[in-house]
Formats: sequence, C-alpha cells, structure tokens
Amino acid sequence: MTELAPAVSQGSAPEGRGLSGRSADLGIPPSPPARRLGRRGWRDGRLIFGVLVVLLSVVLGARLFAAADRTTGWVAAKTDLPAGHVVTAADLVAVRAQLNDTTAARYYPGRRRGEVVGGTLARAVGAGELISGSDFAGASSASTRLVPVVVQAGRLPDLTPGDHVDVYVFQASGAVGTDGAAGTGSSAGSGDATRQAAGVGTPAVGGAGAEVLVLHDVEFLGAQRVASGDRSLTLRVPVDAAIRAVAASQSGRVDVVKLVRDGSGQVGATGPTAAPGYGR
Repeated sequence: MTELAPAVSQGSAPEGRGLSGRSADLGIPPSPPARRLGRRGWRDGRLIFGVLVVLLSVVLGARLFAAADRTTGWVAAKTDLPAGHVVTAADLVAVRAQLNDTTAARYYPGRRRGEVVGGTLARAVGAGELISGSDFAGASSASTRLVPVVVQAGRLPDLTPGDHVDVYVFQASGAVGTDGAAGTGSSAGSGDATRQAAGVGTPAVGGAGAEVLVLHDVEFLGAQRVASGDRSLTLRVPVDAAIRAVAASQSGRVDVVKLVRDGSGQVGATGPTAAPGYGR
C-alpha cells in the first residue's frame, strides 16, 4: 500500500518554515531594514543659500526703490495765507515733490525753511502751495493797497490769483461834455470826480456815455460772491491808485480785462484810455 503524506492544515506553515521561507519559495526578496531620517541642521548648505538669496533680494529692492524716488522736500503753506501776512513757522509745512532744475530754482527747499519765517507775503498763497522767492515783498518794493472792487455777474473773465488786469468804468451820458469838461448837475459832479480820479482825458462822446480806463496792470488776489450774486474782487494797487479803485467800485458798472503777457513778459501799452460807450 502506498503511504499517504500527513495532511497539512490550510493556512499553517510546516514546522521550521516562517513567512520568510514562504517569501523565498515565492521568489519575493526580503524587505530592507528601515532607516530613520535625520533632522536637518540649520547649517545645511541649501538653507543658508536660500536665506542669502532672500536677503540679497530685499537689499536690491530697497536700493531700486530709493533710486526711483527722486522727490525732494520743499517749503509750502500749511493753510491759506493772505497777501501782506508775516509768515511764521506754524504757517509752513514740508511737502515732497520732483521738480526740474529750472523750476526748483524758484522755490525754497526744506533746509532753507528758516529763511521764509518773518517774510511779508506780496500775494496770497494757497494751502499746500510751494513758497517761492517772488511771493515776498522785497525791501525795495513800493507800498501798495488792497482794495475790494465789486463787479457785476458776467463782466468778469476767468482769473487766477496773481493775474494782472485792467479796470474800466462806464460814465453815463452828461457826466462828461464834448470838450472833456464835466457837465452840469449832480451826475456831472460824479462824472467829474471819476474822471479826475482816473487821471485820463475823456474824448467827445455822444449821449450814450463812455468807457474809461481807471486802473492799469493791477494784480488780482482773489474774489468772493456777494449777496447780490456779483463778485467782490480784491486788487493790489499802488497807493496813489487806491482812490481810483474805490471810485470804480462805486460807479455801478465795472468791466475787468485780463492782461496777457507777450513773449518778453510785457503787457504792452494801455492803448486808448477812453472810448464812446453804447449805453448801460
């Protein structure tokens, strides 16, 4: 009889043979022993290189930004300052701006702020506006007066503080005769006063009246609306012209003409100082 091999229960390994033995029978190589990864130290070369790259980028970025910012500090008005105001340290503020060489020569840099204090403004300076040497009245500047002149709505061109203007008044008929002398009556006295204050001759006119130049090349400083809707202009005028400015404001009709300078910076001659009018 043939001897039967002892049965081996399924799932059990023969004695003396483990899983490694089975793996060997199946041709699978054994697993390698595990190795624990070590912690990288702060002295790792790649870490140091990365830190250096970041630092170099920050330094180069800062230098490029500084090179791009070519602005300089300049002295400016902190608030609106009127003409004739004596500047104090509290009136000034430093602002940064980029100016070309020609423009920069006109203004005060921040380091010269002390030179501005104590100066008398020759014109009104707006808040934030840079201070220039031409804003101040020099020692040789002639005395002037600031006079308000009321101008009816629609008779005022677009003006900016610092512009120069001529001022005309309308003289009604009968105020001036055909020979340039004052007429008769109450209106004659008023016309004569205006004519004498103007300091100019009046040509023969018809019954419509005349336009007369009373102020030439005076500085406009500002304007504000009055209750009637008209404008009250502040003009800087020579002392001897102040009375003409007052007379013009009382005349009832004032016309203002903006002066435009030529290539040499001049406004030219006055031209005719009076002309026949065409009514009010």
